[in-house]
Amino acid sequence: MVSCAWITFVKNLWNDGSGLAFDDAGDPTAYFWVHLLLAVTSFVLGTVIGVLGLRGVRAARREVG
Repeated sequence: MVSCAWITFVKNLWNDGSGLAFDDAGDPTAYFWVHLLLAVTSFVLGTVIGVLGLRGVRAARREVG
């Protein structure tokens, strides 16, 4: 599932030790915020589109049956 990949990405971003996501003081950087926003947006859009698709399939089955 794609959503699981985004959840794993956020976990890895949160635990980043490379210095990209958090500065030396432990504060989040712009890199962190941008990538968190991308992950959350993708997850939300994917969920909404999946729900709409599921509703469309169910409606199509009712019309045929």
